[in-house]
Formats: sequence, C-alpha cells, structure tokens
Amino acid sequence: MTDTLELKDPIDAPSSGPSAGVEEEVDTSPPPPFEGVKWRVRINDQEYGPYTRSRLIEFLKEGRVSAHTMLCCGSDTEFTRADAHPQLRWDFSTPRKRRFGEPKLEAGETEPPVCNYFIAGRLVSDAAGFERMLKSCGRSSKIAGDMWVLRSRLTVHQIRHRLASLLKGHDQFVVVNATRDRLAWYNIGVEADIGLRDIWDAPDI
Repeated sequence: MTDTLELKDPIDAPSSGPSAGVEEEVDTSPPPPFEGVKWRVRINDQEYGPYTRSRLIEFLKEGRVSAHTMLCCGSDTEFTRADAHPQLRWDFSTPRKRRFGEPKLEAGETEPPVCNYFIAGRLVSDAAGFERMLKSCGRSSKIAGDMWVLRSRLTVHQIRHRLASLLKGHDQFVVVNATRDRLAWYNIGVEADIGLRDIWDAPDI
C-alpha cells in the first residue's frame, strides 16, 4: 500500500489565513512511534503470524524462512515468494539451517520425537472441531471436561497453531509437552500470561 502525499499549495507560496506573516513556534517534540508492518507466513497451506519485521528477520537468520517461503506483508492479501517480495530484500545465498515450521531437533536426533501432551481449555465455540483437530495431530483421548491427552510428533507450537485456527475470541487453552517440559497457550489474558511465565520459568520455589 502506498500513501500519496498531496501538496495543496506550492512549496514556495506564502501562507494564507489568520496566521500569515506570524512566526510560528516550531514543534521539536519527537514524532509518535511508527507502528511496524506485520508479516504473515504460509507453509503447506498453513498460515502463521502476524509477526513483526524483527521477528521475521530472526526466522530468516535461522533459515526457517527460505527463498521459496510464501510471505504476505501488512494489509496485502496475496502471498509472494520471499526471494521475490519487493518489501523484503534479503540475501538468500547463506546456507539453509531450518525451514519455518520444522521441529527443532535435539543433539543426536534425526527425526521429531514422539511426545506426550496434556491439553486443557475453556471452549465455547467449536469443541467438536477442536477434538477432530487433536485427532489429526496424533493419538488423543478426552479425559474429563475440556481436557485431553495427546501423543504426537508435532511440536507444542505447531499444535497450538493448528488448534487456534479453529477458535474464536472467548476460547482459551493451554498445551503442555509433558515429555519435554514445554508449554504453549492461547488467549488466556495478560495477567494469566504474566503469572504463567513467572511460575513456569522460576529458578526455584
């Protein structure tokens, strides 16, 4: 999207109106902060994001976004290859490390490991669709209320993205990787987010 600057008066024309001929006080305050344009990433028909440009640069440095990765910028609706996107301008000559969406393997691993997950939520929109999506992620079973166990090769973040794509504003859930002690959540609110991070990453009790 391109903003057009409209000049209503010639640059050298004198000012008109009540303040003409009066020396005005110059505003030296800094401009308001620029709201960064967000980026979206599409891999195998799955859309991720939106991400800030700085986050996208991190993905590029890691090799998780490659030359053929499809990107969409700002309010645009069309996805374009990263190496052809006019707003990106990135050198893709560096070696590939890891494609976006691929699980991060631990030392000695050759494929994503099978992990056990516990999922708990508060679902008000599409609980049946939520269950179907869980079953597509691996072997799952409902244990009580809006609580499930899942065995899958997907990462905790891949599972969260798949589940979140089905839900609406009032739904909430937490995904715990019981095998690797990792955690992801959706729409739990600011206070709960802060408390969860504070407890989960605490150095001691």
